[in-house]
Amino acid sequence: MRAAVLIAIVLLRVGGCPSVPALGAQAVLFAASPAGDPLGHLARKVFDLANRQRRLHDVRPLEWSNALAQQARLQSANMMERGFFSHTDPVRGKLAARLTAAGIRWSRCGENIFREKGMDDPADAAVEGWMQSPAHHEGLLDPLFTQAGVGIAISRDTEYFITETFIGPPK
Repeated sequence: MRAAVLIAIVLLRVGGCPSVPALGAQAVLFAASPAGDPLGHLARKVFDLANRQRRLHDVRPLEWSNALAQQARLQSANMMERGFFSHTDPVRGKLAARLTAAGIRWSRCGENIFREKGMDDPADAAVEGWMQSPAHHEGLLDPLFTQAGVGIAISRDTEYFITETFIGPPK
C-alpha cells in the first residue's frame, strides 16, 4: 500500500510584511494560470476540493491567487528537482522568506505539501490526506486565511509534488 507523505503545515503569525520588489524573472518561468501551465487543471482541482471542504465546515471559501500559485509551483518544482520534501527550500528558505522575496504582502501564511508516486487522482488523495492530518486540517480550514494558490510538479516516473500556499491579508 502506498502511503502519502505529509508534513505538518507551517503557520506563521506576524504583524505584517514589508514592501519588497516585484517577482523576479525566475518566477515568471513557472506560470500558474491554467492557460500557461499544463498542470493548471490539476492545481485548480486541488483548490476546488479544498474550498469544498471549507464550505462543508462553514468556513468562507478561499480566493485564488496567481501570485501564490506561482510560488507554490516553484516550491513543488524545487522539491522535485533538488530532491527534498520540506517547507524549507535549501536555496529560497522558509515560506515567509519566499513570499516576502516574491513581493507578496500578508499577515499570516501557511503551506500544505504532498508527495506521492503513481497515483491516478493525486488531487483527491492530497486533500483527503490533509483533512485526515490534524495540522493540515487546521490550516486548510483556518478562517483567517483568505487567499490560496496551488502549484504542482510531476516527475518522469509520475511522482507528484503538490504545494498549497495560504495567506491572510496584510493588516
